[in-house]
Amino acid sequence: MKNATKIASLLLAGTMAVSLAACGGQETVTNDAAADSSASSTEAATSEEAAAEETSTRPTEPSGQLVIGSTTQVINEFYDTAFSNSATNYAMYDLIHGGDTVVYTKEGEFAYNDTVLASHEETDNEDGSKTYTMTINDGLVWSDGSPITAKDYVFAMLLENSPTMIEIGYPGANMNVYVGYEEYNEGATDTFAGVHLIDDMTFSLTVKAEELPYHYDISYAIARPRPMAVIAPGCDVEDTENGARITGDFTSELLEETINNIDTGYRYNPQVTCGPYLFAGFDEAAQEATLKVNPKYNGDYRGVKPVIETLVVRTVSSDTMVNELEAGSVDLLFQSSGADTINAGLDLVEEGIAADTTYYRNGYGKIQFDCSVFPTDSAAVRQAIAYCLDRNEFARQYSGGYAAVVNAAYGLAQVEYTENADWLAENLNSYEVNVDTAKELLEADGWNLNADGTPYSGTGTRYKDVDGTLQPLVITWCNSEGNPVSDLLATMLPTNMAEAGMELKATTTDFATLQDCINHAGETTYNMYNLATGFATANSPWYYYSTDEMWMRAGYNSNWIVDQELADASGAMKNIPYEDTEAWMEAWRNYIKVWNEKMPDIPLYSDEYFDFYSTKLHGWEATAIWGWERALLDAWVSE
Repeated sequence: MKNATKIASLLLAGTMAVSLAACGGQETVTNDAAADSSASSTEAATSEEAAAEETSTRPTEPSGQLVIGSTTQVINEFYDTAFSNSATNYAMYDLIHGGDTVVYTKEGEFAYNDTVLASHEETDNEDGSKTYTMTINDGLVWSDGSPITAKDYVFAMLLENSPTMIEIGYPGANMNVYVGYEEYNEGATDTFAGVHLIDDMTFSLTVKAEELPYHYDISYAIARPRPMAVIAPGCDVEDTENGARITGDFTSELLEETINNIDTGYRYNPQVTCGPYLFAGFDEAAQEATLKVNPKYNGDYRGVKPVIETLVVRTVSSDTMVNELEAGSVDLLFQSSGADTINAGLDLVEEGIAADTTYYRNGYGKIQFDCSVFPTDSAAVRQAIAYCLDRNEFARQYSGGYAAVVNAAYGLAQVEYTENADWLAENLNSYEVNVDTAKELLEADGWNLNADGTPYSGTGTRYKDVDGTLQPLVITWCNSEGNPVSDLLATMLPTNMAEAGMELKATTTDFATLQDCINHAGETTYNMYNLATGFATANSPWYYYSTDEMWMRAGYNSNWIVDQELADASGAMKNIPYEDTEAWMEAWRNYIKVWNEKMPDIPLYSDEYFDFYSTKLHGWEATAIWGWERALLDAWVSE
């Protein structure tokens, strides 16, 4: 087996040094509206074997096929994260759609997209608001050859913030930072005051004064077009002194057909797009999607166009995916984690069958609590569950030394982590396994009765008098199929929880159903879920822990936690100027400390990811901030 540096002795001892890590199970993407200044620009370490074999030349024309294996279930959702926050589907959404006015670069900075924009201007208004005016380039076209105009950008803003979209099940884009959002979103007016169509190629967005200053201020200029002719045929966009509006027969009945029709709707079958790849089909039985290169794509912000002709993104099992790579039925396994998977992949690399790229994770694995559901609405209960899990042993068994235990919402690739590692080790509660402490927390929280109302005997399930009714301390846990993290938790949690007086009830389901439960879109909600999360390019905790229910419905505050102290601590970061690093770090440390006390999640690990891939794939340069969907544009295959 190829040697790999391991960090178990340092990290599992709680020193929080930079380490290797593993992650398994389903992953979600954290929603954001901007680029992330806090993401690390850690360079990927490409294997010597891959470098030595890099002999082919990048073709000038698209050719070949790449089969990509995803341990996160590939589902039939291709609109955006509002309908589903599956990380794999979101990556495909980025490949299919495009035209962003602002992008996150390979170097870890945000910038205006010169491939899309001919010009851009920022104007500070007398009332304290700020207007971003953007003119798009001539020659941008949809995949059907029709021109992209400023109307398509304005239409997207109007569409996705409209009450009509909400009527068809869209939770909303929540662009409440723009002037006039509330009035438009609630249907009080048909014009969006902060959105203007200036001419065929120019539009503007105006941000409220109270939303400024903002740490990621350039993110307010992010816009992505939608094909109005496809989604709202017969409709148009016009400008008024009160803002832009959609004219024509713009109804929920229309959108039910053009967006939600299971066969032809834009949500499931987007045929007119402008990203680097085109949607070519979804196979429900195989749980795989096929994408074809878009010949009309103008390139990313650098002008780079993809040269891999066909992508097949397929659901794979953690148990068999390395075997599939060896057999050639899969060509790329991205963000691989867990000792068994990593070591098996490294064996293939050593044998010359595969190559690898490795990088630290910009995220963490976790047990995620629903803090709106009894009894995990209590911080004491959440803390008690944390004390029942030996996270050091969990990380050791799961990762084989490729993971670091983390104690709050941060990942090893974040610059906040690397610059504050010593402070984190000294100031955060590490929640070392201690069932006695768990018992003390539960007793103080009122869980001190038996089922018959007598004082708790010390064994069995605890009860609590809640408004005159005895309630048992039962924790419902929803997990996804074929998840090794779930399997390990199922062996480690129940015994200690039972000793503390808690009963754990597990339900296993598919990932799509699990997501519905998290989003309160299904029939059932649970106390906890085990997931992995990757931070978006704009890591914005002020949305993740906002007490405004709007951010919960939109999937930002997926813990559904209403805690003013946590909301204030995270919210304090929002208005810090981007260049004021010292103030940002100070506010981040305070937020992390409060988070560590509130425990909306039990953070399990952050890890080192491995991409394992066929030796026919060349030019692979994925990093923690340059994901596989972006790395594809520079890569090519040789058959």
